[in-house]
Amino acid sequence: MQRRVARIVLNLTVELTAGGQTIRAVSQDVTPFGMFIRMGTPLPVGSVVELAIAPSGARLTTTATVVHSLTETEARALGRKPGIGVVFRDALRNQADLEFQAEIIKMIETNPQHDPASDELRIVVADPQTRLLERLSTALGHAGFTVYTATNGMEALGAVLSREPDVVLAERDMPVMDGLRLLEEMGRQPELAAIPVILMSENATDLVRLQALQLGAVDCLPKPFTTLEVVLRARRLGRVGRREGERVLLRGAVEQLGLPSLLTMLEQERKTGVLRLTRDETVAWLSFVDGRLVRARASDKRDDSRATLMRILDWTAGHFELSAGSADGDPELDDSVTHLLLEHARVTDEARARS
Repeated sequence: MQRRVARIVLNLTVELTAGGQTIRAVSQDVTPFGMFIRMGTPLPVGSVVELAIAPSGARLTTTATVVHSLTETEARALGRKPGIGVVFRDALRNQADLEFQAEIIKMIETNPQHDPASDELRIVVADPQTRLLERLSTALGHAGFTVYTATNGMEALGAVLSREPDVVLAERDMPVMDGLRLLEEMGRQPELAAIPVILMSENATDLVRLQALQLGAVDCLPKPFTTLEVVLRARRLGRVGRREGERVLLRGAVEQLGLPSLLTMLEQERKTGVLRLTRDETVAWLSFVDGRLVRARASDKRDDSRATLMRILDWTAGHFELSAGSADGDPELDDSVTHLLLEHARVTDEARARS
């Protein structure tokens, strides 16, 4: 199954009934499977609601389930309005459901905005659980992604080949071809190897995570999770290759190579570009020119380049992305990578001796 989730931005008046209360609200995004409804006080995930619309005067109703909820703080982080994302009833049970969905599809087909903008991030989502697939598709579609779905690894590989996504979200345990095999197949093809893959698993043990990272996954997401977490991770990874004038040359997990080995490799291959490192909420940037490490910066402190590098070299986990480009400003580091690594080892040994 490969399905592009058409999404339109539509200010549609919606009457929502839940817990005996009826609320009039406005939709923000609409897809054939659900909609995002702006609400100052969002309903909790799992709430069952009755929806009613009357776009042409005739009142149409259906049942829906709240699959994600954005508070004001969370919405601000995504550049959106607070509210709820709902999925229409899984099985259309009666004529009212059919008429409601038919009207939604008609709006999407006739609205000139139904084709996603070219600058939207593209994502392939693969999971054999159709209910979760619908939930993720709706949440990611509401967050501005163009979503392509698959229920097994073979369909996912086909979608990756044909759709050229910015990021892939795949379940580890899938029929026909599982998530690990999907990573292997993508790694064999240079044009696919640079696409960031987030692997999902209900059994995300250390061994599973290690296997995923060794095969090229940049993240391993344990189930259950919130859709907001998925959106934020996918947007962060997907945007890397979209930055203007920037081409991603290499990406992966710090624990795959280790920072000393990674920096030594960049020096030996005389790379020029910016190595972006992320760990938890901290981001660091290491600038290289012809293999020389010339500058180090981090988001948490404004130390000089040498002090920043000494702190970063302590990292044993996180993600890295090497992007093509030239370093701005004068070099702040003159020593070779080998010399800097030896200095870090000496500083670390002295600190251990003092403790």
